[in-house]
Amino acid sequence: MPSFGLAAADAADRGYLHRGLGSSGYPAHVLLGARSPVLAAAHDCIGDGKVCSSFLWSVGAFHAPAGHVRVTVLVAPEEAPSGLAALALLSPVTELHGLTPRELEVLGLLVEGCSNREIARTLVVAPRTVAAHLEHVLEKLRVPTRTLAAVRAERDGLYVPSPSRRNA
Repeated sequence: MPSFGLAAADAADRGYLHRGLGSSGYPAHVLLGARSPVLAAAHDCIGDGKVCSSFLWSVGAFHAPAGHVRVTVLVAPEEAPSGLAALALLSPVTELHGLTPRELEVLGLLVEGCSNREIARTLVVAPRTVAAHLEHVLEKLRVPTRTLAAVRAERDGLYVPSPSRRNA
């Protein structure tokens, strides 16, 4: 059985972990601890009227030496206990389409609408390096444009949030 973590986010604490659900039989997960950057990114992803979102998070360190975990966040229904804003679920990643950790970071910035120059500045690489990453992303996702790559990445939760979001 695959391992996963579950956390409840409190509206009063800007979506960060307020109550762990480990006592209800689910194991606590280090990525869902108090003031978790994972939950901060999850909170940011469900803004603007979205009721659910999914993205990837690096395990072990920023460039994912231990791989990635899928983060799925769901806005709590109106019937939920008072103050409960959302639930976050960590689950294993099943398919990355051969994308590298760096390509997943580039996709995260693409989802946010960044230009090649902005992506290069954020990742501290040359614009040509970004263009090469994007060529590989388009090929691996089998899409003809960067816009379609961003749409697919957001729809499928196939990106790592940008470093600015990770450090929020």
